[in-house]
Amino acid sequence: MTEEYTGRVRITSPLTTAPAHVRRSVRQEINESTGIGEVYMRSLIRAQLRAALTVAATLALSIGALPLLFLAFDSFTEMHVFGVPVPWLILGVLVYPGLFALGWVYIRQVERAERDFTELVEPHGPDQS
Repeated sequence: MTEEYTGRVRITSPLTTAPAHVRRSVRQEINESTGIGEVYMRSLIRAQLRAALTVAATLALSIGALPLLFLAFDSFTEMHVFGVPVPWLILGVLVYPGLFALGWVYIRQVERAERDFTELVEPHGPDQS
């Protein structure tokens, strides 16, 4: 005996009860500390660390090398300009413009990284949604 079925049968997917994929903003990813949000934060921190290490290495290689320069060239340490030893002039006067320039470069690099990060998080600016 065959049984005939005359009514309609509705077949549904078991995934229809799953929540719909909601696209979250980068800000939400960061605030909720998701994996993607952590990647964004690590990239910002990595960019800032790279800037700091670049400035520190430049400082160590330039100003940190001055004592080696003074040791290598004894005649250089015995020179005087207006009665003041040249190493004193270098360490007391000429180093500071270099430090100022290094600080300026560091601030520009870090601000650029933060500006790029902010543009990624808030593509329309902080005032707009």
